[in-house]
Amino acid sequence: MEDNRMKRYITFTIAVLSLLALGGCNKDFLVEKPVNDIYAENLLVDYSGFESMNYAMMAMMRDEYGRVDTGYGGTDFGSQPFAKSTMWSCGVDNAWNNNRHTNFRWFNKPDNIVAMADGMPFLAIFEWLYKVINTANMVIGRAEGDVDWQGSSEAANLANKEMTIAEARLFRAWAYRHLTLSFGAVPLSTEEVTGDNYRTDWERNSVEEIRTVMEQDLLYAIDKLPMRRDGNNTRPNQAVARHYLGELYLAMGEPEKAITILKPLVEGSDYSLMTSRFGANAQNPGSAFIDVFRSPLYTEGNKEVLLAFVNTEEENVAYGTFNCFMRNMWVNYYSNCTKPKFSSLSCALYPGQSTQLFWSLNGGKGAGRCAISLGAHELYHYADQQDVDVRYDDTAMIWHLYFMDDEGKQYEIPNFINLTPNNVMKGNNDATIKQYNLPSTRKWAYVHPTFAKSGDDGQYNNVPYLRLAETYLLYAEALMKTGNNNDAAIWINRIRSRANVSGISASDVDIDFILDERSRELITEEQRRETLIRLSQENGGNERLASNIFKRRVREHNEVTGKAGWGMDDDTTPVLFPLPQEFIDSNTGRKLEQNPGY
Repeated sequence: MEDNRMKRYITFTIAVLSLLALGGCNKDFLVEKPVNDIYAENLLVDYSGFESMNYAMMAMMRDEYGRVDTGYGGTDFGSQPFAKSTMWSCGVDNAWNNNRHTNFRWFNKPDNIVAMADGMPFLAIFEWLYKVINTANMVIGRAEGDVDWQGSSEAANLANKEMTIAEARLFRAWAYRHLTLSFGAVPLSTEEVTGDNYRTDWERNSVEEIRTVMEQDLLYAIDKLPMRRDGNNTRPNQAVARHYLGELYLAMGEPEKAITILKPLVEGSDYSLMTSRFGANAQNPGSAFIDVFRSPLYTEGNKEVLLAFVNTEEENVAYGTFNCFMRNMWVNYYSNCTKPKFSSLSCALYPGQSTQLFWSLNGGKGAGRCAISLGAHELYHYADQQDVDVRYDDTAMIWHLYFMDDEGKQYEIPNFINLTPNNVMKGNNDATIKQYNLPSTRKWAYVHPTFAKSGDDGQYNNVPYLRLAETYLLYAEALMKTGNNNDAAIWINRIRSRANVSGISASDVDIDFILDERSRELITEEQRRETLIRLSQENGGNERLASNIFKRRVREHNEVTGKAGWGMDDDTTPVLFPLPQEFIDSNTGRKLEQNPGY
C-alpha cells in the first residue's frame, strides 16, 4: 500500500506534464501563455486529473530540499551547490556558509546582498513559488467547472471537490508565507492567469492584504481537510494548516487567535511528541528524537511529523525520484580535510574504494555547504546540559569519524572533530571558511544501499518537513505573548524532557529563550531567517535595524556572519530579499519599487 502511494507520490510523468501547463521559463512570472491551456483542458476534467495537479504541487514543495533542476521548466538552482532551504537556514544566527560560491557569499558577509539584486537564487525562489501559486489558482478556479469528481454519491463528490480545493489553497498559503517573509510586499494573484487576462501591470500588494487571503485559505483547509490524508502524513493536511495559521496569527500580532487555532493540534490525540523508541532505528543506539528522522512516516509509528517527504532510490522507480540534498548541505566535507588521508587509510577488503568506504561508515557523503555556528553549539551548554542532551550526543551529531582495518574492524580517526575555530573564521576577510572538522548534525544521514554509490551526493530516504515539536514552540510563544509564562514553560519542558535535559521555570521564558530552544531542537530544519524576520517585524518593527532581534542575534551567536562591519551592526544592510530585477523590468505597465537598501 505504502509502496504504491510512494510511487504515485514521486511520479514525475504526470507531475512534469502538469507543470508544463504553466509555461516554460520566462520573465513574465505571474502569467500563463494561452497555448499551454491545452493540456490543462484535457487534464482537469475529473478527480484523478486534479489529484495529479496536486501531486505536482507537492513535487514543487519538496523541491525546497532539492538542488538540481527537476525538469519541469523555469529557473532553478541548477548545478549551484545549495538547496533552496538554505536560503532561510544559512547565514543566520546559528549557521554560516562553508563554501565560496559567488551567489551565496552574502550568507557570510551580509552586506554582499546589496550587490545581488539580480542574483539567480532570489530569482529562482521567486519564480518557483509563483509556479506553485499559479498551479493552485488553476486548480481552485477550474474545480468550479464541469468536473467528474468520481465519487459514489453527491456527498462523496462534494468531499472530493472540497478536499482538492483545500489542498490547493494550503499550497497557495504556504507559497505566500515564503514570499512575504522573504520579499515583503509582493503581487497578490488569486485567479488563474490566461491569455485573456494577461497583464504586465502587477502591483506589490501589502503584506497585510496578502495575509488576509492566507488566513482565509488556511481556515478553509482546516475546515475541509482531515488531520491526515489517506491515513498518512505525506500530504498537506489539517495539522499543517493549523501550524501555519498559528504562526500567521503570531505574525499578525494576534497570539490569542494563535492559541485557539493551535490548541486542538497540540492538545489533541492525533499527533504527539515521540518519547519512546520506535521504527526501523529502534534497535540501534540512539533516542526517540533521532528515531523521528529515521522513520518519519505515520505508517512507521511516527505521530510527531506533521508532513514528511517520501522518497526512494532511483533503482526502485524507473521514472524518477526526488533528489534530496539536505545531508550534502549540512554534513561537513570531512573527506576534503587533510586529516583523513584516504591514500594512507587503504583497506585490503576494499582496494581502491577508500572514499566510498569512508562515507559508508560515516552516515553518507557531506559537502559542508553550511555549518552550524560555534554560537549555536554553545546553546546546547545551557545549564551545563551538553553531555546529557540527546540532541547533541553521538547519535544526533557527528563527533567521531571511523574507518576500517584490513580485518574488517572499525577504528576511529582520533582527535579530528572539535570546536576550535580556524584562522579564516577568526580573520576578517570573505574567503571560503573551509572549516571541515566541526561536528555535523545526523538528522539527514543516509547511506546508499549500493556500496559503489556511497560517495554520491544524492540521498533517497524519507525525510520530515514539519514536526509537532515546532508547533509546541509556536504555542509556547503565543502563551508567553498573552502573559501566560507558566503554561509556556510547560510546553517547552515537554520538548526538553524528551531531550533529557533539565526543565525551566516561568521566569526563564522570554523570546530569546524560545529562540534558543528552537535552535537546539530544530537546527537545520527550521526556516530560521523567516522566524527572525517575523519577530523583527513585530508591532511594526523594521527588520533592518541593528537593534532588532535578527541582527542582534546574528552578532551574538554567529562568529562569521555577525562580524563587525559585515552588515549586521548597521541599520542599512537589507534583511529582506531583493525583488528580482528581471521581474521589475518585465512589469512594463507599472513601476515597481525595489526593497529598501538595494
